[in-house]
Amino acid sequence: MPRFNVSPAAAHELLPACRLLFADGHAEARRDRLLSDASASGVFVARSGDGKLHAATLVQVLPGAMGVAWAPRGDSRDATDAATAAACEWLRSRGVKVCQAFATASEVAEMAPLERHGFRHTTQLVSLRREVRDETLPQEPEPMLEWSDQGRPMGDEFRRVLLATHEGSLDCPELTGPRTAEEVLAGFDVPTRGGSLSLYREDGEPVGVVICAESTKDTVELTYIGVVPAHRRRGVGVRMLIGNLWRACYGGYTDMTLSVDAHNTPAVRLYERHGFVEYDRREVWLASWPR
Repeated sequence: MPRFNVSPAAAHELLPACRLLFADGHAEARRDRLLSDASASGVFVARSGDGKLHAATLVQVLPGAMGVAWAPRGDSRDATDAATAAACEWLRSRGVKVCQAFATASEVAEMAPLERHGFRHTTQLVSLRREVRDETLPQEPEPMLEWSDQGRPMGDEFRRVLLATHEGSLDCPELTGPRTAEEVLAGFDVPTRGGSLSLYREDGEPVGVVICAESTKDTVELTYIGVVPAHRRRGVGVRMLIGNLWRACYGGYTDMTLSVDAHNTPAVRLYERHGFVEYDRREVWLASWPR
């Protein structure tokens, strides 16, 4: 007979589970968000026969056969392992092929239950920020690229160029491998507040794409910038980046943020050369469940 009864948390267990998982004082708000997103998120708890919670973990299904997991927390290895096993099985049953988990330097030890269930440390995610006041922005290099805003759902040409930019990319390549082309595209074709899709051309030929989303009313996030292989190392990425800094400025934003794989040193150096400063760094674990 198993020591723990493990299942998705009942409604009355969500708040104590959130208090166990998060020590930021916002357990009630997190509980409310989970109640409004019950189909995509799973909170799994390990409880003893008397109903006492001994461990909890939170996982979420994302578009494009992706998932994300939070560090499990509990009062024993057996309890956290039991909750983690159930959560991983739930993700796989919903078609997740790649699941990410993130941790600060102080949380690394808490990732052990995930490591025992197939997650492996792969890289660090570096978050950078830059002000976009016009007096601080570099001049746009010549020749300027042509660009056009694209609508959602993504059109065929934008989809083709976006996929092409993934070929040989150094930015989290582990996320692409197990997934089909349609799944990769589905991960990007998600409406966001204040979001934009831009297709860039040089002499009429598509050379890259940029995807942005509004983080706050003052901050725009550069969620993706990609150059097709034939046009790399020709200054295309620099021109797209600077052009979007100016677009953000004209759009009334005061800051631009982005995140990049620490292993992608050419991109990190590019952003740092153009005024971006690191403000956060997270360790990244991945589990891959190809079908």
